Amino acid sequence: MSGERPRLLLLYAPGALGPVEMLRLLRPVVDLVVAVPEEFRDDPGVAMLRHFLEPVIFDPQGELPDASGCDGVVSFTDLLARTAAQLTHRYGLPGQSPEAALALTDKEVQRRVLAEHGVDTLRTATLYQPQDWEPAVAHTGLPAVLKPRTGAGSRNSYRIDDADEGARLVERLLGREEAVMVLEEMLVGVDQGRHGDFCSVESATFDGVTTHLPVLSKYPLVQPFRERGQFWPSHLDEATQQRACEVTTAALRALGFRYGLSHTELKLTADGPRVIEVNSRLGGWMNELSAHSNGPDLIVAAARLALGERPDLEFDLGSRVVFQFNHLAPPDAVAMLGAEGLAEVRALDGVIAHRVLFAPGAGMTPGVSTQELDMLNATAADQDEMYALIGAVSARLRFGFRLRDGSEVWLPATELPSAMPAGRPR
Repeated sequence: MSGERPRLLLLYAPGALGPVEMLRLLRPVVDLVVAVPEEFRDDPGVAMLRHFLEPVIFDPQGELPDASGCDGVVSFTDLLARTAAQLTHRYGLPGQSPEAALALTDKEVQRRVLAEHGVDTLRTATLYQPQDWEPAVAHTGLPAVLKPRTGAGSRNSYRIDDADEGARLVERLLGREEAVMVLEEMLVGVDQGRHGDFCSVESATFDGVTTHLPVLSKYPLVQPFRERGQFWPSHLDEATQQRACEVTTAALRALGFRYGLSHTELKLTADGPRVIEVNSRLGGWMNELSAHSNGPDLIVAAARLALGERPDLEFDLGSRVVFQFNHLAPPDAVAMLGAEGLAEVRALDGVIAHRVLFAPGAGMTPGVSTQELDMLNATAADQDEMYALIGAVSARLRFGFRLRDGSEVWLPATELPSAMPAGRPR
């Protein structure tokens, strides 16, 4: 490696992992070079980065950053997975091949590769224009899921039960908000009671050999596909957890995943766990969850893997439930006015940390995408206590919004679509 310490190129774009946190964790172990796509030049996170170093601004469709003096390339967003693969391939560094990066970020290609390797077969159709709708729905059947071919945060993702409704959505979205969309046969989950009917597996792969972190359980989705948190130890039995890990291993191998952290979501169906999607990055907020569980630093682990080093990911969860929960913005909110009740929430037993993710006056994007208002990290003796604490948190919070029609409203968190039942009082 170059110099006394390894030199790491970090490709940065806004996401769940903040720039200051990345710098705080990575600078003690590597010499860091940060590169930012031109479209994010004026992002507030990039302005924060400039307090510590001057990032390289580049055009992902043009000349890429120079990685000739670097020992590895890392990114924590799907937006830059293909750029990272181009660089690692060009400079002979640990990472994914360009072909693997395409399969990891293109939903049509990913489904085709998984089917070709016998990992998971799902009826899928690609839509380039509204006229593609009728043959697509004839192929997949209903119910189905309509979503962008590439995207994140459940952007423009819809469950389709009615063919006419789907046709109207495709007419509205294609060529305006989305260039290409896919329609997938909908995976039907087995009812998990108060828990979500899907799970996720975080994995670390070194030279094609994969190690899994504990399986994460989820809360039920907010319509249409908005997540609101996660917890471990999982509520699933050992056999189901083992099968989820086996399916994840097979999917990563089929996609050609070689080095790095990955996030795989699986539907809990009557036929066992099935792949929803595989992502070539750490799941949202996972490093915080690991830290609060006395687990490894996953940001540093990602850096080690990018440098071709095998990280230590062993840890014992223990018996207590460690969980994260997010309240979600109303679909018609265009700006955050503020939040109330924060001090009361932080005083509750079991709350490790709680913060609001939007500053007063900050703009929001209306629609079906997941917009997390806050982040709760907490712990509980068991799942009953976990749900009771989530209810107690919601009962103490109020959020203010400016809506699409120009009106302003303050809502108790218990009236947001993301609220959980309060459970037993605390």
